[in-house]
Amino acid sequence: MIRKLLHIVFLVAVTLSFTACDDIFNSKSNGDTDEIFEEGRIDPTLENVDGYAPVLPFWGGFNAPTDVHVGFDEFVYVTDAQGIHLLDRADLSPRVTLPFRGAVSVTQDRLLNVYVAARIDTVIESIDPTITWDLPAVFKIKNLNGVGPIQYVDTLIFPFDDASLSTTAAQNSRLDRSSQLNYELVEVTGITVLGDNSLYVTRTGPFTETTSVAAPDNTVLEFQRVVEDGVKTDKMRNVRQIRALSPSVPSLRSGIGISSITSFISPPQRDNFTDDRSFIITQASQSKDIPFRVLWINAVETVDGIVFQQNSQLLSQDTTQADGFLYEPNKFKLPSGVAFGGDDDSYIFIIDAESDSLFQFQLNGQEGVPPPAGVEDQSRQIIVSFGGSGAGPKEFNEPSGVAYFNRVVYVADKGNNRIARFKLTSDFE
Repeated sequence: MIRKLLHIVFLVAVTLSFTACDDIFNSKSNGDTDEIFEEGRIDPTLENVDGYAPVLPFWGGFNAPTDVHVGFDEFVYVTDAQGIHLLDRADLSPRVTLPFRGAVSVTQDRLLNVYVAARIDTVIESIDPTITWDLPAVFKIKNLNGVGPIQYVDTLIFPFDDASLSTTAAQNSRLDRSSQLNYELVEVTGITVLGDNSLYVTRTGPFTETTSVAAPDNTVLEFQRVVEDGVKTDKMRNVRQIRALSPSVPSLRSGIGISSITSFISPPQRDNFTDDRSFIITQASQSKDIPFRVLWINAVETVDGIVFQQNSQLLSQDTTQADGFLYEPNKFKLPSGVAFGGDDDSYIFIIDAESDSLFQFQLNGQEGVPPPAGVEDQSRQIIVSFGGSGAGPKEFNEPSGVAYFNRVVYVADKGNNRIARFKLTSDFE
């Protein structure tokens, strides 16, 4: 009853800004200019470009963008202080904007449902009808890309949708403003989808107990579609809390201040998608000395079910082949976003909000890209990571989200209120 009331209140409160389908699904018939329309142009003033070159114009006009995502429908989705924006890669302004308070992350599943991690104001009659609670939530939206009327098909509100807090008493115990464990201090920080349209949700918070029935706040939650009468519905339910991640002790299998997550399902660059449930997370907590702030967690099938294990192989670093590594101690200071490039290159992208940098790695953990023809040393990877504090074409100000599509990297440059774009070039000479 509480969830139904909250969902109705939210639907009434949201005001939609929607553009007709014909405007969204336009076509570009001039094949010679497709790349210009879709990707922009490389900055002609740059000389001796090596690695990634800025694709102009950058997209401006955002209010502190927090995340960027290219969906399976090939539209670009951006979250900022206003909410969620839908953009065509050929345009410079949002085509659809939906208001969400505290929107921090966005993703899309293979059914083209869009998920937004944000906050929601809720009144819980069973506790106190005069109190409005500020709680983390994930909103599931159908038809945001214009194939039909926009629908809010599910709203995951925490702590109510955490299966480890299954009773009203357990949920209400975390809703106490006089307690340091008040759930208003919990944040949903990242979301990503799996090949079967399940959803991973990362959260942070003050509760770090590992022996309790309730899962610690610092963890990853998995949600799957609810089955009714043998048919999968649009509703989601929590089926797993990944308790293998230590919420307080740094290791190769911890989850301390998780700031972002990516699976190895990257739209829309593959025809076939893996059923692997492994993922990569970033740890941004500044209260601990965390040598390895980016962790690759393997999901291993056993006779007893899925076990989540550390990827220790990334510790093997061949310094004769590369100058940087994903598992290089203290490589990152404040990692704020991660993305997996789902094309044949399978690059991993990390952004760091403190060093204002974009890092690129290969699947073996080596930093950089294979040397192109013409480079004298063919045995060593070419570093293409870059950054620096500022508003220049290859500088950032507190970057907070990253995405990849068709050899173009998109960065939510929060402090500069823009979405910056970069394309890998072959001019290494």
